[in-house]
Amino acid sequence: MKNLWIGLFFCVFAALFPARAETVSDGFVMKNTRYQTPYWVKKGAQNGPTVVVIGGVHGDEPASFLAARQMRNWRVEKGTLVLMPDAHIEAIRHAKRGYPRNMNALFPGKANGDAMERLAFQIWGVIRDSKPDLVLTLHESRDFYVNNLKRYGQTFTFDFEELRPQFGRVAQRLNARIPVKKNHFLLKVEAFKTCPTYCAWRYLRVPATSIETSKTLPLALRIQLQKQATLAFLEDVGLQIAPL
Repeated sequence: MKNLWIGLFFCVFAALFPARAETVSDGFVMKNTRYQTPYWVKKGAQNGPTVVVIGGVHGDEPASFLAARQMRNWRVEKGTLVLMPDAHIEAIRHAKRGYPRNMNALFPGKANGDAMERLAFQIWGVIRDSKPDLVLTLHESRDFYVNNLKRYGQTFTFDFEELRPQFGRVAQRLNARIPVKKNHFLLKVEAFKTCPTYCAWRYLRVPATSIETSKTLPLALRIQLQKQATLAFLEDVGLQIAPL
């Protein structure tokens, strides 16, 4: 009888005070232009860190935007995930690195510049206004970094040496979960002064890195690795996703 009353109490409590669920809002950059692209702000029931994830900066790097699109299905329990899967939608439509040019080389952009400069400026505004604890951009490279030091495949590529301890910790944890050693993520420090990861640390003091997969791997595996790496970063900063 006692257990019955306890059970009834919890049923009534749950009905009167339901658990808060994730809330999702959306927005657009470059609205009412051919470069218009959406982003989503997914807030968990519990307060926590904010992470910005951007895919599709280059239109010929499909794992980056396909993985980011799938992340829309993730349910945030703690913290806030700001997700922009198709940052350069025109480049994606044309399957080109940049269309008409490389928007990734124009940050923080210009409010009254040409279309690419305004796109960069508005994406930068989403990053800045989110007040993030971490920024991740998803990319791909033509080969493995271990095969060709001029390439970036299977790396975390970031701009400032002082971020190595944090990102090295994530790589170590992530690589323990990747069975094929060649697919492990290495660290590559190379500053690109006009990309969002550089600007995030330089102007906001927010840690930021690109997650780079090698196009020599099958597409499905690259998408999986992009998601695995992103989850490892979320785990490191304390943003909690519901079990997948």
